[in-house]
Amino acid sequence: MKNIGTLVAVALAGLLIITLLFSGGEQEPVLAPDFSLTNLDGDPVTLSDYAGQIVVLDFWATWCSPCIKSFPHLHEVIDRNQDQGVVLLVVSLDKTAQRARNYLVENGYSTANVLWESLDEARRVKELFGVVGIPRTFVIDRNGIIRYAGHPSDLDDSDLEEWF
Repeated sequence: MKNIGTLVAVALAGLLIITLLFSGGEQEPVLAPDFSLTNLDGDPVTLSDYAGQIVVLDFWATWCSPCIKSFPHLHEVIDRNQDQGVVLLVVSLDKTAQRARNYLVENGYSTANVLWESLDEARRVKELFGVVGIPRTFVIDRNGIIRYAGHPSDLDDSDLEEWF
């Protein structure tokens, strides 16, 4: 029974985020739901640990060709803005951690900021944010408020500058 209650709470949180972000017109700020996942290096990572920084949260997988195409662009944006306190967290929706790790290592990307505890746990976080399709990127300001939700290729420096 506890699992059903948790699933209902996760689904409702995701629906709330979708409704608030995409209903049009003036929006009330939406607080990003906190979550914890293990990164590919085996270390626990919690979103709230990044309070005071601008977090770009990307949902991604190696089997997703639009994800692979947008990944370099997203990293370039982060690299240009990391001195302003911008960090990238990537939730991998791959079936295995090894598949994600292999792609990242082969292509020169860090594994420390890529989160994957299990596919079920990654999907739980995806649902918390109301993600239906990937790639999907969120910008979370220094106060934990979601300020951007969209395709990672549409994110550029000017989308981040107003929260510096």
